[in-house]
Amino acid sequence: MGPILHWLFLFAFWLILSGVFDAKHIGLGIAATIAVAWHARPMEKVDVERGEQPPAAHLGQVPWGRIAMYSLWLLRQIVVSNIEVVRVVLDPKLPIDPAIVRVPTRVTSDAGITLLANSITATPGTITVRAADENRPEFTVHALLHPETVPESVREMEDRVLRALPGWEERP
Repeated sequence: MGPILHWLFLFAFWLILSGVFDAKHIGLGIAATIAVAWHARPMEKVDVERGEQPPAAHLGQVPWGRIAMYSLWLLRQIVVSNIEVVRVVLDPKLPIDPAIVRVPTRVTSDAGITLLANSITATPGTITVRAADENRPEFTVHALLHPETVPESVREMEDRVLRALPGWEERP
């Protein structure tokens, strides 16, 4: 998207959200959206030598059905985990077993690592303490309950991420 089109989109969105159309607010909106569009320019640069493509290059090829299925599965996991954490917290004995667990990953793309780390953190009872990177292909996860099952749970989540978004790099 060109910088002017990007700015127009941002400004239109700003107008819709602000709902105020006097000269002062429109001027502030123009200034704010120009600043955002200007600072967002480096995000549009891609490294062609590494095979990267612009984020919207294949928007029509995104497997929306698979993403929807992953989102529904994740929502179910969040609800189930939430119920389990509530039961434990309300139990007078408070049977928690907190632990830090390292989990290797096959996902190597930045977007895949971000999605997986956020999915782990969104699930009650687990928090991604450290995400994987090119030097350390593993997640560090804090688990409130059942730390022995965390690698298996993360592996299932990882498998679903890789199925939902084919083409995201995967380690053998």
